[in-house]
Amino acid sequence: MDTEILEKIGLTRNQSLVYIALLKLGSATAQKIMSESGLHKSRVYFSLDKLQEFGIVSHVVKDYKKYFQAVPPAKLIAYWNEKKEALEKIIPKLEQLEGMKKEEINASIYKGKEGLKTIHSEMLKEGKDIYVLGGKGLIFSELEYFIPNFDRERIRKKMRFIHLWDKEEMKQKAKKHPLVEGKVLPKGYDSNGVVNIFGNKVAIVLWKEKYPTGFVIENKDIADSFRKWFDLIIKSC
Repeated sequence: MDTEILEKIGLTRNQSLVYIALLKLGSATAQKIMSESGLHKSRVYFSLDKLQEFGIVSHVVKDYKKYFQAVPPAKLIAYWNEKKEALEKIIPKLEQLEGMKKEEINASIYKGKEGLKTIHSEMLKEGKDIYVLGGKGLIFSELEYFIPNFDRERIRKKMRFIHLWDKEEMKQKAKKHPLVEGKVLPKGYDSNGVVNIFGNKVAIVLWKEKYPTGFVIENKDIADSFRKWFDLIIKSC
């Protein structure tokens, strides 16, 4: 029998195997439980101790031997309810601690065009203006079937693309799309990298031989810092 369901209520795999073995055997010694469950002696004894603590297994002594017995399966509901009640009591204290946590920095790496689609889907979820440093316009040619749907949703949400393009021709191509604006970087500042700033996220994308790799950082302070640097650069162009 699969132990997955018992594991979901908090038992370990070994504890689940011991409990199932006892259901099959009825009253049994540890030796018989070992044979039925296939577990090592130490694991059986450790699991039996824990199951007795939980009130799921009991034992009696007959002829100087311990015989173990599992509670009926229906009584597992009582065990689950006890855990639930204990958790409900501690939740208010846990919620107080939650407010004390420090802001985390989450980071993910995305590879290939599918990864780039995921990044752009995240942009739509954020629903905020997108600042692009080092814009190349490659998404329009390399994601030609994805971008029309992306653009429709972006425009519906009134999300602006604010660019610092690598070259003038890239600017002219991209500006054909609604809610797109920006400037061109000075000559000599073009690169293989693109920085996208949106909401609380920064996506740094490397376009190498048209095979993109994206590194996404999620942190409000970092995103705000990149936006400030972007504003500084665009004002100086």
